[in-house]
This record gives sequence, structure tokens and C-alpha cells, in this order.
Amino acid sequence: MRFGNLLDRVSLRSKLTTLAVMLIALLLAGSSVSTVALLRTYLQSNTDTLLTASASTLKNEDPATLEFRMQRGMVTLPSLPSGYYIAFVDSSGNLALGLVASGSESRVVPNVTGLDLDFVRSTNGTPFDVEVEVETRDRDVDYRVIAEPLTRYQGSVIIALPVNENRRLIAEYSAIGGRVGLVILVLAGFSIWLTISSALRPLREVERTAKDVERGNFQKRLVEKPENTEIGKLNKSLNSMLDGIETAFIDRGKTLNQMRRFLSDASHELRTPLASVQGYAELYRMGAMKKKADVSEAMERIEAEAKRMSGLVENLLTLTRLDELNTLEKSESDVLAIARSAVQDAQAANIETDFEICDLAGADLPEGKKLTAEIDANQIKQVFTNLLANAARFSPENKPVSVSVGESESTLLIRVIDRGEGIPDQFKEKVFDRFYRVDNSRNNQTGGSGLGLAIVKSIVDAHNGKITITDTEGGGATFEIEIPISQPS
Repeated sequence: MRFGNLLDRVSLRSKLTTLAVMLIALLLAGSSVSTVALLRTYLQSNTDTLLTASASTLKNEDPATLEFRMQRGMVTLPSLPSGYYIAFVDSSGNLALGLVASGSESRVVPNVTGLDLDFVRSTNGTPFDVEVEVETRDRDVDYRVIAEPLTRYQGSVIIALPVNENRRLIAEYSAIGGRVGLVILVLAGFSIWLTISSALRPLREVERTAKDVERGNFQKRLVEKPENTEIGKLNKSLNSMLDGIETAFIDRGKTLNQMRRFLSDASHELRTPLASVQGYAELYRMGAMKKKADVSEAMERIEAEAKRMSGLVENLLTLTRLDELNTLEKSESDVLAIARSAVQDAQAANIETDFEICDLAGADLPEGKKLTAEIDANQIKQVFTNLLANAARFSPENKPVSVSVGESESTLLIRVIDRGEGIPDQFKEKVFDRFYRVDNSRNNQTGGSGLGLAIVKSIVDAHNGKITITDTEGGGATFEIEIPISQPS
């Protein structure tokens, strides 16, 4: 198994805690190393200062009288630590005098023989380290040594100070620092674990909410937090996402219900004409129609039902295309020309009904007047066609159907007015539902499928407009459409 796979199995809390503890450990280690290095430098500097000061004093002394003068207090030396060693050698490096501190253990001193004058001069008065091997001890004794030529005599003075105590101090400090650092790491790790656990607690709420949503509780939401925090931004984004999911599922449910109702209504609408066609065909096959007039009547009824089914299928296809439509094919079009064309078509299809076109005030429109707007001309023509067919279906023969077109405050207004029985208030919103009829028996007689107004509503919605129904003065229904338009440049 790869390291990356193993790392993915570790919780975020453990990763963050481990990373933080490792970072603190590195900082503590760096701090300890730096402190030990500074302490070592400080102790060695103090030792070198003592050696340099002592050598500066003793290089002017006579080795033959030095011991006597030191016993009488006639020589002033810096306060040397216990275990020091002072030696005088001749120019060839032979020991002439050696003074050992009274506290020096087992009289262990470095061997200074062989340090001739040339070697001493080559050191330039710089202290150096010397290691003395001791067979009776677990480890050797280390000395810090300085050698200076005598000013009045041929030879050199050598001073050695033991540095084992300094190194022991550094080792103890390092051990104490290590133990303290370990305690700090443990406390820091525990504190960081608690802090991260508290900081990640809202994520557990997110997890619980996600599980509730998975179980179907789409109303579940996260607690709002201050928006200037990461958790607040996350909760706000997730709540917005949950709102979208809930809306999508509600819409999906509505769509499924509409589809079921649509299929049910469509099958019902198609069943009636199909039953009629089948019935007449069976009568003809069985020989029940003996007279030519009966056969002609049957063929006319079959043709009428076929036309009805064809219109129904065409409307169904239109609605399907509108449901799948993403963009409109808009262009600058003359709405009045579209309205005049639709009125002419409606007049040709309904000879017994009068149609008129006027402005919003009811006045006749002069020939050649134009009203341009950015619309989908084909779809707006379908709107006029369906509304005029609907109005003609329910208007009395002696009362005209009026079409009013105009604009108001960058809004295209279209009114189609009939003067029939009108539509009761409780049905004014439902008439735009697919296959809905206020009076089913009357609609069957007039040939309506209940899809024309649904198509109109879909087209108007696609243009970001709205359609309303009001009562016509004196009786009837007025369909009013408002579509926001952009004025041509």
C-alpha cells in the first residue's frame, strides 16, 4: 500500500495535530541547539579570557622565583578555577617548573614537554584543546591550553584549565532542555488536539446534516455562523446548495406529477377520437353501412377525428419543443404586421366571426403603422393564433373579437378580447394548465384540446412576460399579455 493511500486514511484532525507538533518539535530543537551553541561559546570565551589574562601576567615572571612570589601573594592572577596547571619550559620544550592546583584530582596534568619555542610562537597566543588519557577513568580529561613566550628568559609559560566541568554543564543543560521540550511537546499536542477538535466540531454538524439530507430530509439546514469566518462561509454556501437541492427535488416532483397528468390526459384525449375511428371502421367492415350516405357520413366523421388527433399531436409537439427550448430566436420584428397576419388567418378559418385590430385605446390603426420589438416572431405569431382561435370559439356570431396592440414604458402590450360568456374567477388561473377545460362537454363540441392556452403561457414565459385574464366590460374575457422589450437603436 502506498504512503499516499495510508495518509488518506488518517483523519484531518490527526494530520493537523501531527503537523503542528512536528513544527513545534523542530522549533524547540532549533532553539535548544542554538542555546547550547551560545552557552558553549560563552563558557569557552570565559575560559579563554582567564587563560589570556593569566598568560599575560606570568610571561613576565622569573620561573625560579615564581612559586615563592605566589606563596607570598606577590603575584596577582585572575581567579583561576580548581584543577589549573601552570608550566614553564625552556626553548627546547623541556619542563622547568610545573605548578598544579591543590584541588587537581590525581594530579592529572597535560604533557607539555616538546612544546618548544617555535611551536609556542606559532600559536600566536591562541588557546587550543588538549586531551589527557586517564586509564582509571571512564573518559579522558580535556584541557584548554594557552602558551606564551617568556619576555625576559628563553622559554615559554603554559597554562591549562580543565573544561570537563563546562562540558558536563552543557550536557546537563541539554538533558534538562530535552526533558522540558518533551513535556512542552506533550502539552502542546494535547492542547492542539483539543483546539482542532473544537474547530472541526462544525464539520461534524455538516456530516449530520448531509446524512439527514441523504435520508430525504431536505429541509435540514446548518446553523448560521458569522460570515467573516471560514465555517460561516462554508455553512452559507452549503445552505445555498441545500436550498437548490430542495428546490430541484420539489420541481422534479412537480414535473413528475405534471408528466403523469400529461400522459393521462393525452391518452384520454387520444382515446376518444381513436374509439370513434375504430367504431366506424368496424361498422364498415361488418357491412352495417348499406347506404352510400352512411358510408360518406362515416368517412367524414373519421376524417374529422383524424384532423382532431393531428391537431392534438401537433400541439403536444409544440409544447415539448417549448419545454426543451433554451434560447429564443429573437430579432427586430413588426408586432403589428404579425398581428394583422394572425387576424387574417383567423378570419379565413372562422368566416362567421368578425375580427378587428386597434390600438390600446380602441382606435383604428392607420395603414402602414409599425411597432417594432425584439421578439421571436414565429412564437408571437403562435400566441396570436391560439388566442384568436380560443376567442372565436366562444364568441357569439354577432359580436367581434378585438385585438389591441401597443407599448407602454418599454413593455409590449397585447390584448385579445372576446364578448362571450367569460371565465369564472376560480378558473382564470387554471385555464393555462394543459388539457384543462372550464366546460369539457362544450370544448369537445367546439374541438378544443385544452392545449392552446398552455402553449400561449409557455411562449409568454419564455419572453419573460406575463399573461392575465380580466372580465370584458359587458361580458366576455380579455387576455392581456405584457412582454418587456428593448427599443431598437
